[in-house]
This record gives sequence, C-alpha cells and structure tokens, in this order.
Amino acid sequence: MSALNGEGDGFGPAFTSFFCFLGILILAVLVPLVPLGIAPGVAALAVLSVGTVLWRRHRLPLPDRSLLLALGLFLGWAGLSLGWTAGGNKAAISYFSFLYLWLPALLLLVLLGTAPDPLARRIARWLLPAVAVGVVIFAVELLADQPIQHLAAPPEKSPVDYERDINRAAVLLALLAGPVALLLWRLGRRVPAGVALFLPVLMALDSTSQSAVAALLGLLVLLGVGVVSWRAAAGLVATGIVAGFALCGPVAHWMEAVGLSKLSFLPYSFRHRIMTWDFVASRLGDHPWIGYGLEASRAVPGGDGSFPGTGLRMLPVHPHNLFLQVRLELGWVGAVLAAALLLVGLYRLTRLEDSIRPMAIALFGAAIFIQCFAYGAWQGWLICGMLFAGALTVLAGRIRAPS
Repeated sequence: MSALNGEGDGFGPAFTSFFCFLGILILAVLVPLVPLGIAPGVAALAVLSVGTVLWRRHRLPLPDRSLLLALGLFLGWAGLSLGWTAGGNKAAISYFSFLYLWLPALLLLVLLGTAPDPLARRIARWLLPAVAVGVVIFAVELLADQPIQHLAAPPEKSPVDYERDINRAAVLLALLAGPVALLLWRLGRRVPAGVALFLPVLMALDSTSQSAVAALLGLLVLLGVGVVSWRAAAGLVATGIVAGFALCGPVAHWMEAVGLSKLSFLPYSFRHRIMTWDFVASRLGDHPWIGYGLEASRAVPGGDGSFPGTGLRMLPVHPHNLFLQVRLELGWVGAVLAAALLLVGLYRLTRLEDSIRPMAIALFGAAIFIQCFAYGAWQGWLICGMLFAGALTVLAGRIRAPS
C-alpha cells in the first residue's frame, strides 16, 4: 500500500490526494465550465503538491541548469522592462504571475519525472474518469447552448462572454487531448486512446474556436512526423521558433500587402488580426532592442485608433501573436532570450524516452502554434493549460508500458 501511495519514494499520501483532488477539479469542472479558473487551479496544484514533497524530503529535484539559466535570463529581462513599460499595474501583475505560475509548475514537472510507476498509474486512474466527465459537460454546453453556464452566470453576462468561455474550453480540451491519449495508451487502452485523440477534433469543428481546431490539427501533424522521426518534428518546431521571432515583422507586412485581410472566405476575426499584425509590425522599429515594456501593447501609440472603413481597433489589447508581442514589448533582447528559453525547453524534450518523446514534441509545437494567432502571450489560463498538459505527459512517461 505504501508503494501505491508513493510513501517509499518520498511522495506520500498527501501528494497523491492533492494532485488527484485538484486534477479532478480541473478536468471535470474548470476546463469545461470555468476555463479562466484553471490558472489558480494549476497554481494550487503545483504549490501544494510540491510543498508536501518538500515537507517530507526537505529537498526537491531541480530542473536542468541550462533551462533554469534560460528562464532566469528571460524573467530578469522581463522584470527590467517594468522600469520603462507603459503597461502600468497590469505589467507588474503579469510579472508576478510568471513567478507564482511558472516556477512551481516547473518544479512539479521535474518532480513528476521521478514518480514511481505504481503512483503514476494510481493518479492516472483517478484522473481519466474526470476527463470523461469534463468531455460530457463540454459536449452538453456545446450542443445545448451552454445550459449550465446560463444557469450559473449573472444576468448581465453578454453573448460574447459566453462564446469566449466555450472557445477557451475548446482550446484547453485540444491541448489535453494528446496527453490524455498518451495516458490511455501507456495503460494499454489502445482504442480509447485513439478516441481521445480524434474525438476532440469533431467537437472542436462544431464550436466557433478555430484556435482549437488548428491546435489539434497541428498536434496530429507533428505527432505523425514525430512517430516517423522525432528529429524531423523537433527540427520543424525549432525552425518555427527561430523564423517566428526573426521574420514575424516582414511576414505580417507581406500578408497585408497581398490582400489576405480582404479575402471574404477567411474568418472575420482572422482578417482583423492580419490588419493588426501589419500595424504591430510597423511599430517594431520604435524601440527595436528593448521594446515598449511588458504588457505595453495596449499603450502603443495609435493602437486605440480604428482601421479606415471598418471600425475595428488597430491593436485590441494585444497582438494575438506570440512572436510579435515579444518583439513589440521586449524588443530584440527579449526575443533572443525567449527563443533561447523555448529552444532549451525543446532540447530537453528530445532527451525524453522514445515512447513519449513524439507526443511531448508535438504538444510543445501545438502550444506555440496556438499562440501564433490566438490570445495574448502572457495569459495565465492558457499558459497553465499548457503546463497541466505537460504534467500529464510527464506522468504518462512514468507508466512502464511494453510499447
């Protein structure tokens, strides 16, 4: 029994209880109904789980030194930018969220990498039914016009807010599809694993979230490449990272110059983003090396104006593109440090064992792909969704399976 609870490895029943309880809450409730709540949910899971092990062991396994160095340099530069940012209090809040969201989650990922097989199986068997509950709730919300949301939400909640909630939930489910399929596969449940990987595609197609569809398709493509050659998949992701930071400005100008924003068959929101990207690219030269500062996108001169004949704001809060936002807010220095952090993280994924490496690389690439056109680079709920998906992937790797 102690082995099942992880007591012999310093994890203990408190770790198992916290991880399972909060994991079930995240998967069955927060993801389908309160997607913004996943940030405090994952933060609590990481802090409490790591804290219980630290209490028992009086020490923790530390992340790779190169990863810690890359993360420290990026956080240091982002912190320095608070000295010149026009982002106001929002910048300080975002920076603080980096510390209490990223750092405990990183420690949790490293800790999960040492979990024994019996403990990993025990946690997985608690979490997988919660996934099924979450999927059923999401399906009800999607197909029946969000009855649970309407029952619980305040009367002043707007239709746009309802749509945003279902779209965020779809994106989170898209991120979790691969890790859940991997958990099922490692437990020997081959058919359910296939269903877990492809069913979300059908559900996302019925939603209004193009981001979820794109994330799932990107995951499947990279996974297919990774199964054949993980080096090719990692090479594609690395090329995308370097090219994204280096060429985001010229590509944004090109997309507008060839008239992509005027193509009627493209989603209206995407055409708006093409125009926004072109505007942001025109401001990258204002402070090319240091940027406007963390969370200063909302204060860029001219950003509150409208595109002629459309009434659409030129820069709605943030650029909806990771590469452009980093370049705009943190300049070339921040872009180099962010690229280094992502590349070091990618390298660490290539050191994983063969059975989970293709999925880990595919998930990493899909997470970056989402942020090429959806949401802000620093949004806590999305980052925590990615980190939780990574935690499930690491957990799957601790299950000893014959294939």
